[in-house]
Amino acid sequence: MKNKSNEKFIIARRARQTIDYIIKNTENFPNKYTILKNNIIKTSYLMLENIYRANIFQDINDKKEIIVNIEMINYYLDEALRKKIISKKKYLSYGKYLYEIDQMVRSWLLYEKS
Repeated sequence: MKNKSNEKFIIARRARQTIDYIIKNTENFPNKYTILKNNIIKTSYLMLENIYRANIFQDINDKKEIIVNIEMINYYLDEALRKKIISKKKYLSYGKYLYEIDQMVRSWLLYEKS
């Protein structure tokens, strides 16, 4: 049981690091893209909230919601790249953070199903 708890802590810690990275790197978004910036940040916090919710309630739907949050953040980042707000390098950097969280959550889902 201790290992499961530690794994979830790692996911939450990584999500917090990702949020810090996102906030730091979206500061310079042009004002006309404030809604996009706010959606990226809001969904990142929602992802963290769902990580805590899934840890507390152990509901598979909360875990699935984390993956939905990640997909939405990816969509918003795709839009930011398409609109040339962020560079390809920055886009890939964001993706690396999100991919790691995604893989941890999917492993968590598989573990819970077995």
